[in-house]
Amino acid sequence: MPADIYDNGNAEHIVPASLPINLDKGLLNRSFYELEAAFEGQQGLADLVSRLTEKTANFRRLLLEDQQPLTDERMAHLVEQMFTARRKIWPVIEEQGAARVGDVMRDLLDGHGDLAQRMMRFEEALPATGKAKRVIRDMGAEVLHFSDPERYPLMTRWVWDQSTSSGAVREFIRGGDYLTDFPFGESPEMFEGLRQWMREALLELGVYRDVPYMVDIILAHQYSQYVRAMAEGFLRSDFGGQTDFTEQIRKLLGVEVHRRMGGSRIKRDDIH
Repeated sequence: MPADIYDNGNAEHIVPASLPINLDKGLLNRSFYELEAAFEGQQGLADLVSRLTEKTANFRRLLLEDQQPLTDERMAHLVEQMFTARRKIWPVIEEQGAARVGDVMRDLLDGHGDLAQRMMRFEEALPATGKAKRVIRDMGAEVLHFSDPERYPLMTRWVWDQSTSSGAVREFIRGGDYLTDFPFGESPEMFEGLRQWMREALLELGVYRDVPYMVDIILAHQYSQYVRAMAEGFLRSDFGGQTDFTEQIRKLLGVEVHRRMGGSRIKRDDIH
């Protein structure tokens, strides 16, 4: 997609940082070819990209184009598409009110100050404890990236969580299972450095279209492999015991085809 399709007038640009650890393009290439096979070629991947494009359109419509206060229904439509947040964040939204949380999201996107200041303000504006506190970052990352996927890299904890040294990034490191020091950090510049590295690798593979979404898909695939490797651990429960990694990818990206039992994906009971 052209870089200016989602330009909202914000001239903000994240300068990619140099990666502090070597990543292996061979592992990314293998991931890409596995995805092509699993999704039965380019058309299957194109269908997934189409769903991600629709998700971006929804985020932009609700947060940038329509400036009306968000209702519970519209907020739920957003949160339904945020994999980690939808399981833990709703009590915070109920406490703060959908309209106020919507204003906080909009401030994150186009409020005053640089990105680091807005991200800090976003987390401070939504006080939470326990499991809900840990997903405030994920919700902000979803809002930024899917409202403007060209400008902001995906910075969710499943891409990389420095506190646990876990995430998709680890799967790009040959022999990463045996490493104990991952000085990657969690700055937007480092995530953009990761995305720049992936972009260059995809260009070498002949991928020129929908690159931001293809980066997302490969990251989700890498994390699904991490989950499979940890199949006996607690991470598996987040996916409800699924074994189809293509569905895990859709779930991570918030674009599943079917809802389990036909109900909402949001967990609404208080889990503080």
